[in-house]
Amino acid sequence: MARQASRAYKLQLSEAGMQLFLHDHCRLCHLVGDLLSYGSTLFVAVHLLHLCHGEEMATALLDPELKQLGGRKIRHVGTSRTLSDLVDMIAIRIEIVGTVHPSPQVWKIFLAALLHMRDAEDHHLMNGYQAMLENMQRSPR
Repeated sequence: MARQASRAYKLQLSEAGMQLFLHDHCRLCHLVGDLLSYGSTLFVAVHLLHLCHGEEMATALLDPELKQLGGRKIRHVGTSRTLSDLVDMIAIRIEIVGTVHPSPQVWKIFLAALLHMRDAEDHHLMNGYQAMLENMQRSPR
């Protein structure tokens, strides 16, 4: 059986969370100079958070702004199955640091990643986008 190349991921957003996602998405589209899928933005955001040290990841998940970003607006975003591997690695590294208990919910990791992306420099976003393209080339279609 062939492994699926993509899947949908659940976001739980407030109005502020929706605005953050759209801000990050528009910024990435402008940098790339193309219309991108929402999944591209989510992948780049999680990839950027994954590159951080464990302590920085934990700090991102303890950011008080996260409480304002989560909410009742459920959105499903399709992107590479590799995203679940990145999320798992983030969760493991956060557990090792030991400052976030219990292990964070996936949607909170997504929100922390979007916050981190908001503050990242343009060249980091472009590097994340390149990593996404490389991942797409390796994944079966």
